[in-house]
Amino acid sequence: MAVHRLKSWKEFKQKFAECGATCVLYAIEDYPLGEPPISLRLLFTCGRDTYVLSDFARGNRMRLTGIPIRPGRGGIPYVFYEDIEAFIKRELGPNVRVVDFTMTTFL
Repeated sequence: MAVHRLKSWKEFKQKFAECGATCVLYAIEDYPLGEPPISLRLLFTCGRDTYVLSDFARGNRMRLTGIPIRPGRGGIPYVFYEDIEAFIKRELGPNVRVVDFTMTTFL
């Protein structure tokens, strides 16, 4: 039962395929050092292990994945579910489930 921190999208994609995983969970979090101050955590499980990729905002895209950052409510920059889902399905396959894990990280 270990947490593996992955450093690149390529590594995440490779491990995901090796594990035969079918679901990616994500959490959008504040990251005060980012510009805009957003981070995106992508994760999946393989057996009892968890694999995590932390991506940070750089301009109008996430640095590692290139997922776009768009204005949300009140013009505040945000990463939308639709953009995350489109990226995951394009990169990992159309049958991969994408689950918002954001609120559960606070419990």
